[in-house]
Amino acid sequence: MRLDTEFEPNELQVALLGYEPTDLEKALIGWTRERWPMAARAMVYAKSEAVNMVSGTSGLRNDESKLVLEVAARIAIAERELMCRAIAGVLPEWLEEHYGLQPVEPAAESD
Repeated sequence: MRLDTEFEPNELQVALLGYEPTDLEKALIGWTRERWPMAARAMVYAKSEAVNMVSGTSGLRNDESKLVLEVAARIAIAERELMCRAIAGVLPEWLEEHYGLQPVEPAAESD
């Protein structure tokens, strides 16, 4: 299955999972697909965080194993960042559309 195609469950998956994506899920997936280059850039910028994340890992036999773990951490960090941005980009409008909720402007601080 290609990653850039819409997920279409087969009959067994439908029977086991009853998969029916919500409109919020569809909106989040659409938002992230339109902005996937953000995740690619995040993988570059997440290098130091990934190195720090795996620095205490024991049992790695060689540098190649450590590098593979760092790359996996960078991917996870990039996915986290992209999903946080997707939620921030999609959820306010979705909440307003479905529940009539609107953002409240912060009160001005009085001196």
